[in-house]
This record gives sequence, structure tokens and C-alpha cells, in this order.
Amino acid sequence: MKLQEALSKQFGMMYATAAANLDGITHEQSLISPDSGGNCANWILGHMTAVQNGIMRLVGEAPAWDNKQLERTRFFQPITDTSSAIDWNMLRDRFLASRDSCLAGLSRLSDESMAERMPDPFGGSTTRGELLNTLSYHQAYHVGQLGIVRRIAGLEGKVKGPGQEK
Repeated sequence: MKLQEALSKQFGMMYATAAANLDGITHEQSLISPDSGGNCANWILGHMTAVQNGIMRLVGEAPAWDNKQLERTRFFQPITDTSSAIDWNMLRDRFLASRDSCLAGLSRLSDESMAERMPDPFGGSTTRGELLNTLSYHQAYHVGQLGIVRRIAGLEGKVKGPGQEK
């Protein structure tokens, strides 16, 4: 399996799990944070969308949602109430709508493009393929957080194990 195919599979699963975890969350529920600390779904999805914008550029596609509201999702800038919240419905819709173009962009990347060296946002340099692999992990990590804050908001978990009811 080529790296492009593996990344398409990873990002496809990320989008599917994100869609399931986001299903039915209201704007009000998107602002509920864990009691012990951590970010609300509004911040998490805003942060994921900001990162997805970079991913979209890496695969040659238009950003998911290039909007100033996403600046609210920088580290150490929690979203705690409606005054700092991002438009939830737009955020969710724009993030999920980027799926097809993200996967299409990944499928068009050549081996040469995947091997191209570029600055690593975490320091040093890396290849496009290595960076996309790191970012797929980043996005999956935050999708898991969405599942947790979904449960904290009082909603049923959407990701089920084998043999469990859907």
C-alpha cells in the first residue's frame, strides 16, 4: 500500500468518526467543558478546522474554512462561553464538507510530492508525507476528545465496538 492510500484511509476514518461524534451536538452543548479541565467541543473542532486548513493546502486543495473566528483556537485561549464561541453549525458543516476534496487531493499526490522536503511546524524539516502522517494522528487525537466531550454533554457515545448496537 502506498503512503497516499494509507493516509486516505486514515483521513477517511477521521472524518467518519468526527461526523459520528458531532452528530446531534447543539451549539450550547459544544460549549460544555470537562470539569477537570480541558477544552469544549467548540474549541476542539475550531482547532481541528484550523489544522485541516493547513492539511488542505498540503494536498493542493482550498481550506476547509478560512475564517478569523478560528484564531480563537490557539493554545491557551479557551472558549468558555457564547461571547468567545465559534459559529457551531457553520464550523461543523465546513469541516465535514472538506472531506471529499481532502481525500481527492491526497489521491493526486505523486511519490515525488510526498518526498518533497518542507519546514516542520514542530521544528526542523520533514517531508510532505511525514507531515501529513503526523497531522493525521493529530486530527484523530482530537476526534477522540470530541467523543469524550460528547459524553460529558450527556449524549450517547457514537463509536461502538464489534458486536455492540449501533
